Amino acid sequence: MHTPPDASFAQPLMAPTPRPPPATAASTTSSGPDLARRSRLEKHPVTPSGASPSVVDSMTTVREDGMVTSEYFGSSSAGSFTNQIKDAIDARLGSRTEAKSVKNSLFRPALPLNEGGPGSQADYVLPARKQADHLMDLYWYYVDPLYPFLDQQRFEHSYRALFAGTAIDADERIFVSILNLIFALSTQLIESMTPEQRDSSSQVYFKRAQDLLQFSLWDTGSIELIQCLLIMSQYLQSTNNPHQTWMVVGSVVRIAQGLGLHLPETSLELSSESERNLVKRIWHGCLLMDRMIAITHGRPAMISDQLASSVVLPSIPDTSDTAENGSQLDAVSLHRLRYQGFFHKSLELYEVIHHAVLAFYSSASPFKSPTHPSGAAHNSQRSTERPELDLGKALQLDQRLTKWEKSLPSFLKIKMSEPETNLDEVFRRQAVILRIRLLHARMLLLRPMLACFCLSQSPEPSQTHDDLSSRVVQQCAMVCVEAAQSLISFIVQFQRHDGSLGLLPAWWYRVFYIYTAATVLVAARLRPAVFSSPDISRSWNQAMGLLHDHEKLGPSARRCAAALQILSTKVFQEQQPHSTTFPNSEVNPAVPNIANDQQETFDMPFPYPTQDTAFDMDAMSFDVIDFSWLNSMPGSL
Repeated sequence: MHTPPDASFAQPLMAPTPRPPPATAASTTSSGPDLARRSRLEKHPVTPSGASPSVVDSMTTVREDGMVTSEYFGSSSAGSFTNQIKDAIDARLGSRTEAKSVKNSLFRPALPLNEGGPGSQADYVLPARKQADHLMDLYWYYVDPLYPFLDQQRFEHSYRALFAGTAIDADERIFVSILNLIFALSTQLIESMTPEQRDSSSQVYFKRAQDLLQFSLWDTGSIELIQCLLIMSQYLQSTNNPHQTWMVVGSVVRIAQGLGLHLPETSLELSSESERNLVKRIWHGCLLMDRMIAITHGRPAMISDQLASSVVLPSIPDTSDTAENGSQLDAVSLHRLRYQGFFHKSLELYEVIHHAVLAFYSSASPFKSPTHPSGAAHNSQRSTERPELDLGKALQLDQRLTKWEKSLPSFLKIKMSEPETNLDEVFRRQAVILRIRLLHARMLLLRPMLACFCLSQSPEPSQTHDDLSSRVVQQCAMVCVEAAQSLISFIVQFQRHDGSLGLLPAWWYRVFYIYTAATVLVAARLRPAVFSSPDISRSWNQAMGLLHDHEKLGPSARRCAAALQILSTKVFQEQQPHSTTFPNSEVNPAVPNIANDQQETFDMPFPYPTQDTAFDMDAMSFDVIDFSWLNSMPGSL
């Protein structure tokens, strides 16, 4: 059975030493002697790509010699039409045109060796081999089964060659950059380290990766560069750099399209099945990150629906004739299941979420006021007008979520009645994460209905809505709150306290899910007649307890807890318009503690100060009537 890397090894990991200046690059932790590194560079020189701006016209996409560049340009381009004419003439003359090698254009060195730059020398400072191996184990166990952007066998071969000081079959500079990004990402997964240790160590690795990459928008891409940027975007999600995350994902999508990865024929022309599957996975990795970042940032996705379905992934292997726990599968089938099953279903789920975002979170969102940029109403009374929502679309998308859940293969379903040892640990973690993502998807889909239901509450009983659509909205709101409660209790159930992830996603994802669910609970408090106060209070206390436990992992949990405290206070004040003071308001006027109020059911203490220099309270709206707080995160997670 697959067992996770030993968490006890995580504590002794020391922060990597800062990279020495290039003039004194000799290091016992480097990849090998200087002579070996120079030899590798002589055997595998890094050359500029064949599509430099000096020989290709940006408008016509035609080279000076009349040939078309190896980059992908579609049929609408003048260069493509020129190529069609040339092929037709060659056919009439009986001459043969050599087909370009797709492998050479995809798997080739992409970045020039910039002379005189800070990373111009092959100075590859690496951690001690034991520490490097442990960080790689963490990546292969926790990250790779969820985001299969690398060919493990090929990468491991280059990894061993790098430490041995022998030549590797890859762009060495990009490979070492990827390696440092893996070290940075894996370091963020070590929850037994203090935030200061973890951030310091991961930042050193990330800085090394940046120095080695020397990425420029003017360079043509390669498969290795796309892999590097995909892993970089994964790491940046764990930092306070949302803009960098957004730009890296945007860049990697454009580079992939520039190489034609969005076309099925690009991968089909590769001779090796492993390379074909890798190229398909990488394109779908771009699609997955595009959808994820668009959802978390509340911005438009780059990849259209048509392109999202143009490249088909290999089908999930059939396990109907084998044991459900995978014990009778051979190693190859088990490997394919680990990669293809979860990745397939994740992509399907995020496409449903993407359509929900298009339907209910566009710029013309029905619960945003057109007269105010933030959507806030200008009157002090809550509007009794119900915004127009496409309830049919909501029900259709919810049905797609239900159908998706039923279509999950047996090894990706949560089986609470089975002993934990009966299922492969990787599959169990994949099943848990898919369950969390499903609950989040349902929350996201039905949250506009929850906002509509709470916002349109009428103070007069005679003005309550009794029509069918109002009842549908209420049921959607109730299911949304149930999903939030289930998500919180699910994370509580699988939470570990030994410094390891266990079966849960990385801590920055957990904070995001917990906060999102908690804001739904806050909205539910606006309709106490519908939502049970004890049930909401119990889930609220669980959420606040989880955020408190996550404080030791990073500042985002504290920021979220502080934001929720203020948000809850605002809701309570809105419900009690005549109350002006709170029992402990003199102690900290900025953060009134409402836990002791007799009418308050949220009894979890709030020890979170809002005077946090990293927490920009002005960037978040706390107008209860303005439901934009349901769609935002406090500060940068």
